[in-house]
Parts: sequence; C-alpha cells; structure tokens
Amino acid sequence: MNKKTIWNGLSNLNENVSLLDKNIFFPVLLFLLLSPLLHSELKTDKSIYDFQTVKEGVNVPVFFTLTNSGPNQVRITEIRTFASCVQSRSLNDVVLEPGESLKLDFVFESLGYGGVSINKPIEIYHNDSRKNPLKLYVKGKVTPLEEFQAPIGEVTYNYLVLLDIRSPEAYGKEHILGSINVPQTKLNSWAEKIKKNLPDQVLIYIYSEEGVQSDEAVKELRKRGYKQYVSIVGGIKEWKQRYKGQWIVSGKI
Repeated sequence: MNKKTIWNGLSNLNENVSLLDKNIFFPVLLFLLLSPLLHSELKTDKSIYDFQTVKEGVNVPVFFTLTNSGPNQVRITEIRTFASCVQSRSLNDVVLEPGESLKLDFVFESLGYGGVSINKPIEIYHNDSRKNPLKLYVKGKVTPLEEFQAPIGEVTYNYLVLLDIRSPEAYGKEHILGSINVPQTKLNSWAEKIKKNLPDQVLIYIYSEEGVQSDEAVKELRKRGYKQYVSIVGGIKEWKQRYKGQWIVSGKI
C-alpha cells in the first residue's frame, strides 16, 4: 500500500468522522503505520554456527555477533543454552544502543557426544516481542574416541605431580616412574616459580630416601602457604619394600 492510497482513503473518511473521532482515530492510525519502524531490532551475523566435525573430548569455541539495527535500545534479559554449551561470560540484562554490537562467546564441550550429530538451539530473550526469543543454532558432528584415546579432561581430573627431592645422583641411580627431580635445596624456589600456574586441585607428592627429608620439606612449604604439597611416608625405601621393583626405574629418562 503506497502513501497516495493511504491518504485517499483517509480523505474519504472526512465526511463521516467527527472532529472528536479524528482526534482519536488519526493518531492511532499513525501509530499503527509507524510502529514497525519504532521497534527495537536485534540481528545476528549468522543463525547457525557449524563447527563441521570434531573429535569427542575437544572443546569447540562458538561465536555469534548481535547487532541492534533498530532506532531503540535492545535489552537482552536472558540467554538460554543447551547442556554442554557454556557461556564464556555472563551476559544477562545487557543493553545495546542503536547500532551497537555484542559478541557472544560460548564453549561447546563435546565429551559424551561421540557419534552424535547435533543441532541445538541457543535462545536470546530480549524486549522485541516480534522475534522473542531470537534462536541461534550450534551444529556439527562429533566423532567418537578410539579405544587408545583419552580426553584431556580425564588427565586433568586425575592429575598429580610426583617430586623426588633427593640428589641428582640418587635420582639417576633409581627413582619412581614418572617422578621429576627437584633437589631439596632448590625446592622452595621451584615452588615459588610454579605457583601461579598450579591449579588448586592439583596435589604434589614429595618423596625422599626414607621420608624424613620430605616431611621436613613439606612442613616448611606449608608454613610458607603452600598447602598442596604432601610427603610420602617412608620414602622410596618403603615403596621398594612394598612393591619390590614395580614402578622403579634406573637412569635418567
């Protein structure tokens, strides 16, 4: 319908509409004609994020960009994701001014989806009732783990550090498989160096020849605030008595 047709129709109403009626009718009609232009309008750079194919256990970064292309503010009141799709940062109750854009960051955690093709929604709730919620989709295929593979999460969940604080010569002669050598004289500086990269849940087990030196070392570390260090009772001597030669290796590896 063009402007000429609208105004011709309005002119034909003049003879039948009273002045009072016109004062009510015309503003209402004008509002109805202009209301689509006055709405906030939230648009996205894409409606589907297709990550193609990933191996189970890999975390997939997912990105969308929202833009307010209307003349009014857009208020995002809630973002609902599906299980295993996690927001990198909370964005509920965010206001976008006209022309302003916002990047949405998610992480899809694929563990448990092996062999599954997914097409899952992310719902953006906002103050534009015409398109609420705005639905975005994460799509792709997750290939299952092979029998010889393990996800990184399995390693970090069970992660521990084994320290041999004996001399390099004693360590080179024999040590527990997987342990690293940090002589007792260098232990405090080593602990200070790694503390910023050490997650709180990781335990560091320390052993010496008979457990005496490791007890002393851990007591000192705990006085300094290092609570994640634990002394192995009896040291490598007790280990060998209990397990014979199991997990004991010789030479520097």
